[in-house]
Amino acid sequence: MPIAMRRYLDRALADHRQALSNGEGISEQLWLSAILLSHVHWLLAHQKQPGELYELPLQVFKMLEGTSTLFVREKALLERLGYDWVGNGAIPHTLRDDELTVAARAQLQGIDKDLTHLLEAFNVPTVLEYARSIYTEAKDYILYYYRAFYSGAPAKSLRRFIGFMPLNCQPGYRRLLGRHDPLAMALMARMLVLLSALDHAWWMNGEGDYEVVERDVQGILDLMPVELRWVMDWPCKALDGEIVLKKA
Repeated sequence: MPIAMRRYLDRALADHRQALSNGEGISEQLWLSAILLSHVHWLLAHQKQPGELYELPLQVFKMLEGTSTLFVREKALLERLGYDWVGNGAIPHTLRDDELTVAARAQLQGIDKDLTHLLEAFNVPTVLEYARSIYTEAKDYILYYYRAFYSGAPAKSLRRFIGFMPLNCQPGYRRLLGRHDPLAMALMARMLVLLSALDHAWWMNGEGDYEVVERDVQGILDLMPVELRWVMDWPCKALDGEIVLKKA
């Protein structure tokens, strides 16, 4: 059954690309197909396969990026028809330190300390400017959305920024992930675990054989060189509940 599902998905994706490239305008059926294929592709990419090693879902991010581009291109029509897309929406608002609770400030300080230690351990301040900007942007991105979480931003506005982090960082970040760069993967894991603190959404979090967060975090741990597995201590503890991610 899993083999058949993947085969039909590949065929459906090919047919969908062909339909979009025929030069005609977007139809309601094509848009609904794009949404369905994006979510199915996301969940299937996290399905465990016997004897198959974990791989980062980078191809799915390309699919999601394409769907977001399609929505932006046809936004006027699609909104008139009453449709929206998870990739659409404003950046959530954050509170200043003096507006946060004491507990929230303490948790944010702990996250900032962990991220700072992580970048220092990889000597990021001394690397080339291009690479330094990628890592620094990713760190700032993570801190911003943890702050948004502790600021009380609703799960609906947070999910896409948390789950689809590689789409919202500069393209160089995805290239690093494609090379299994340890620091890039460790940063992604720290963002992903925040999904487990949000209200469950089947199309993002998955469940059962298609569970997303645990699959990604464990998969990233497996991809790490043995001598660098310590970089996954924080996200693994957060996932196991040793570090509590909770709005105060």
